[in-house]
Amino acid sequence: MASDAVHDINSLVSSKGRDFLIRNNGDQVKISSLVGKNVGLYFSASWCIPCCLFTPKLAKVYEPLASKSDFEVIFISSDRDENSFKEYFSKMPWLSIPFADLETKKSLKKLFNVNGIPHLVVLDAKGKVSTEKGVDLVVEYGVDAYPFTSQHIQALIDKEAKKMSQTISSLLVSKSRSYVVSNDGNQIPVSKLEGKLIGLYFSTHGHKLCDEFTQNLIEAYKKLKEKGENFEIVLISLDDKDENLFKEAFKTMPWLALPFKDEKCQELKQYLEVSDIPSLVIIGTDGKISNPNAVELIKEHGIDAYPFAPKKIERVDEVSNTKLESESPKPALVCGARDLDLEKNKGKVKVSCCSGEMSKLDEGAKEEKLNVTVSCCSGETSKNEKEVEEEKPKVKISCCSDEMSKNDEKVEEKKSKVKVSCCSEKTSKNDKEEKDGCKG
Repeated sequence: MASDAVHDINSLVSSKGRDFLIRNNGDQVKISSLVGKNVGLYFSASWCIPCCLFTPKLAKVYEPLASKSDFEVIFISSDRDENSFKEYFSKMPWLSIPFADLETKKSLKKLFNVNGIPHLVVLDAKGKVSTEKGVDLVVEYGVDAYPFTSQHIQALIDKEAKKMSQTISSLLVSKSRSYVVSNDGNQIPVSKLEGKLIGLYFSTHGHKLCDEFTQNLIEAYKKLKEKGENFEIVLISLDDKDENLFKEAFKTMPWLALPFKDEKCQELKQYLEVSDIPSLVIIGTDGKISNPNAVELIKEHGIDAYPFAPKKIERVDEVSNTKLESESPKPALVCGARDLDLEKNKGKVKVSCCSGEMSKLDEGAKEEKLNVTVSCCSGETSKNEKEVEEEKPKVKISCCSDEMSKNDEKVEEKKSKVKVSCCSEKTSKNDKEEKDGCKG
């Protein structure tokens, strides 16, 4: 089986008279340059909607990994004509087997038993298959899935399981300490924080952005305390060089903290995946992560965003968008435009979203007599797609996720023509009827 073998990358993707791969600008890259790298074999095609929507997800993973020079992707196309191949490949930052090399592409599909696309096989640096489920892993874990080995994925699963069972005590208590401290030196048992909404504030004294945000946070904290909210902040200082500076800075803060240079500080930074400072990780009353970083939210909305959970954020954003809507008398049907503008127009409307995600207000796109085409190439489908209902128009739904939405089967039109397909390496019965569908 392909998954048990060790593959030589040179013989695997080369052919008689060809020892190179190509970039979308026409440059040739020697296959030998991939020796010793982790390589993803990406089976895809422009006609496959899930492929079109998975490609941007893969690109987000590829870019930071490729910059480290230890990961490469090779596109194995199932496109049926060279123009379609070139147009699709132009959106990819990685390498490809030349379109004309049908024999190599066919042999790779057979070797790795590719029956459906998108399909991503990842080979390790020695040429052994790390996974044949690369698509699922990229969707589930993003760049964290690298290097895609079973051991690494199991570690991610274990980490997620640990987070599901975490409490504020398991986060803050160490073997030698079961308390946090106040700025007057008192020790407060961590158990007293159970059942509260907690903000873990990662900061460094003397860091310009941290010092500026600290003032915003102090103001918000005092207002929430005045309102009697069940909220507390614990400072996780990442400054472990000068205890006097730590104490001096902490005196200006009205909340609690882990002791200076406590072993938990760096441990929490890594466990909670804090990459920027300042960061304010919100821990819900159940001990689970409610918001991985509420800094920008507090800067923009202050205590109006409390308790800083996603649903509250959406409501705050809706209020902001409604205000903007009232100030904008003319519709702006461009990338990122508010979908509510559709309600103000009657006619033939084409909505194209290239912003990176569908607007959360697409549920407002309801017109009685519109011919509407909804096309998204963002990499994500809207959670409200099932609410886009048209009484009389002809609607074509193009989905750009790695798999069809579970709600697609619920999209019903009384007087419209809707086609929903998925991708197979076998020929689809709709192949000649629907160019934009998933055809094999």
